[in-house]
Amino acid sequence: MQMSRRSQFKGICHDILGTFVSRYNDHDGYWSLGQYVALLELLGEDELQLNLRDATETPDSRIIAASEEYYRGAVLRMMEANSMPQVWLANATIKVSIVAPSKVACEIEIVSDLGRTYQSKRTIIVRPHDPVIERRRTGRFGPSNQKGR
Repeated sequence: MQMSRRSQFKGICHDILGTFVSRYNDHDGYWSLGQYVALLELLGEDELQLNLRDATETPDSRIIAASEEYYRGAVLRMMEANSMPQVWLANATIKVSIVAPSKVACEIEIVSDLGRTYQSKRTIIVRPHDPVIERRRTGRFGPSNQKGR
């Protein structure tokens, strides 16, 4: 039997971010990243942050609340699969930042109970969500509708 180590957070960051930026990460049938960019444009902001450690009291939108809930659970499920105690998780966030027209930087950061920070970053080409030109996904793929299945 192999002992779990906090360094496994590095792999969890990589895996969580991979699903986060995936085209299969949708909310109500549309790609979540496009919806985040549309929300940022609507709010006149350049960055949003999902809190994965504790529930946000008043999230900016329904998609933020759903994404925080889904990815909070995903981190905890991956920790459990790696036999990591929940007390090792001090903080976890995912940031989405607009860095250029049609480009966002996505970053996950997990902080262990010992204060060490683990990160993963990706830059993705994405346009704001526009239901007029997009087709809604039907069926259940990947983290479709972010129900944790």
